[in-house]
Amino acid sequence: MEPYWDVVRKIIQESDLVLEILDARLVELSRNKQVEELIQEIGRPVIFVVNKSDLISKESIRKQIEELKEKGEVVFISAKDKGSIKILLYSIKKVFKKYGKREIPKKDPFAPKTKHREAIADIVIGVLGYPNVGKSSIINAVSHRKKVKVSKKSGTTHGVHWIKATSNIKLLDSPGVIPLQEDDEVRYGLIGAKDTERLKDPEKVAYAIIELFLKHNKKSFEKFYGIQITSDDSYEVIEELSKKKSHLLKKGKIDENRTYNMMIRDWQQGRLRL
Repeated sequence: MEPYWDVVRKIIQESDLVLEILDARLVELSRNKQVEELIQEIGRPVIFVVNKSDLISKESIRKQIEELKEKGEVVFISAKDKGSIKILLYSIKKVFKKYGKREIPKKDPFAPKTKHREAIADIVIGVLGYPNVGKSSIINAVSHRKKVKVSKKSGTTHGVHWIKATSNIKLLDSPGVIPLQEDDEVRYGLIGAKDTERLKDPEKVAYAIIELFLKHNKKSFEKFYGIQITSDDSYEVIEELSKKKSHLLKKGKIDENRTYNMMIRDWQQGRLRL
């Protein structure tokens, strides 16, 4: 087992370019600035892959990506859409053509031998991103086969995986995830990096989801759950939704926790769309 940041650095160093996978619904929240700083420090080009673009309007995505365009190529994608996968492959080849192959350091004949071997291919691509942003599904789509299982264990990893994407492209992935900071639970709940079973305070995440819809698309929330929102008070929305779904305890008291968990699952699994 290796500390995750050592593996992240290794993936970036051994790649010709890096893909950072982001959630289209919350682009800024799903970015990892530490990873981006490391990519810049090592000197690799980056493609920001804005995944789950089928869950939000293109106009909403465009408003979120202005800063990204200054840092690298941006590609909108849905792992279910074969056309967008072709666009991603085209962008990879375009960026590689611009920046070329990384400079491979000469091997030190006196260095101690290790079991680690670098991936050898015309184009080597590192793939990084938080859990549940769709990293594994994109790798599977690019590779045309189901090869990668999703892992949500944070902090450590069993190492780097090589995945053959095409005859001249290899992907570098790891079964670990970028470590999550405990003080940012709402963010990780919103991007799906922590599911309902792992959230210590699902109430805060549920309220954050309601606030997103009250601000950006109240009608979509109303239509999905079949309710009418008559107040901007998040608790009143929870109360109305609990009654609609018959999430009730003894004497008609509402079961908020059941409603919180239902809403978070609907959001994270893409059924509740902004």
